[in-house]
Amino acid sequence: MYVLNSLMPVFLIIALGKLLCRTGFFTDEFARNLNRLTYWVALPALLLDKVTNATFNSGDVVRLSLLLIAATIGSALVGYLGVFLLRIKPRAAGAFVQGAARSNNAFIGLPVILYSMSALTPGIEALATVALAPAIVFYNIFSVSVLLAHSDRKGQSAGKTIGLFGKQLATNPLLISCAVALVMNFFGIRFPTAIQRSLSALGGASLALALLSIGTTLSFKGIGNGLRYSLSAASIKVFIQPLIGLGLALLWKLPPNERQMLLIYLACPTAVVSYVMADIFGSDKELAAHIIVVSTLLSAVSLSIIVAFGG
Repeated sequence: MYVLNSLMPVFLIIALGKLLCRTGFFTDEFARNLNRLTYWVALPALLLDKVTNATFNSGDVVRLSLLLIAATIGSALVGYLGVFLLRIKPRAAGAFVQGAARSNNAFIGLPVILYSMSALTPGIEALATVALAPAIVFYNIFSVSVLLAHSDRKGQSAGKTIGLFGKQLATNPLLISCAVALVMNFFGIRFPTAIQRSLSALGGASLALALLSIGTTLSFKGIGNGLRYSLSAASIKVFIQPLIGLGLALLWKLPPNERQMLLIYLACPTAVVSYVMADIFGSDKELAAHIIVVSTLLSAVSLSIIVAFGG
């Protein structure tokens, strides 16, 4: 019942988002705007609200971030092994490796952690949110590097590549809001009460909005095409990556609560933004979309195991 009560809200709200789209209650334009509202307003408000007033240990943050990054690199290497064994074409290789490694931590990882751990572990919200900042930077570096290596843009000038990467970071609202909140936290600066309460209200709605957004983006059209590729990448993402993380956590002797948080993040499905990145760099965006859908379905299994036994 603990596992069901922790995860069922997550997948029920995702399913609701899909149902509202299928029934026409959400139009395509509304679904796009909902995603933008979540990404640009609600989740940044959550980060500003939680991190600004948080008390956390910087050593714990660095440790968790490094393990997230290390496990991501490990699953990317497994992804390249999959590219070799499955003989995946160069154009699809970038989408495959990115799909096997990049987690949807902000939209799914945070809700699962807060639903399953916040009541039992005081202060877990601060660590869960702050530790994402370095990972967000790495995910952008990783995606640009992998996709560029397998796309038609690999011959473009270094200046254009650096400019594109810089734009990805400079316009990332989650990274910006986390950086602002950390600076305010360090100097003891607080928002006026009215603004703080507004951020708290928006942040409180962000988890439901994020899950609804995931539901609106899922598409099963053409899912059977290249299923062995999408299933392989999704399995690496939600099963192999947490196993890599578990090994690293045991070597580092990570405390149980931090270990469970790490594994929840690693067992999350592939990030929805991986589709956007694949499209930008001319990779196989259809494969990227299929990996997102399949990994989201498989994550119900991986997250259930981790919520039950990960700590």
